[in-house]
Amino acid sequence: MTDLEFISGEFFDCEIPKDKQWLLKYFKTEVQVAFLRYYIKFGEVRNFVDHTGYYCNRRMKFKMQEKYRRLLKAHSDAKFSLSEEGMRVVHALEMGKFRLT
Repeated sequence: MTDLEFISGEFFDCEIPKDKQWLLKYFKTEVQVAFLRYYIKFGEVRNFVDHTGYYCNRRMKFKMQEKYRRLLKAHSDAKFSLSEEGMRVVHALEMGKFRLT
């Protein structure tokens, strides 16, 4: 199925799922948004440059991948903690005001 999605080029224009729209506050540049769409669709970054035409080196791809993973982990951990502090973290994440440490 992913081969057909790749061939169709659907990932260039696909919408970010509603539950992950808040990630656009952390991925702002054109390359970062393209990375976000590609990574959500395919789950890997190995062929990102070849498939999208956006150039970024291995280090930049790794940094964006780690940022994505850390943001999602912080969001899910805070969401399932069911504490007041957890809800503050979720709110900060979704408003784009959370700082990764």
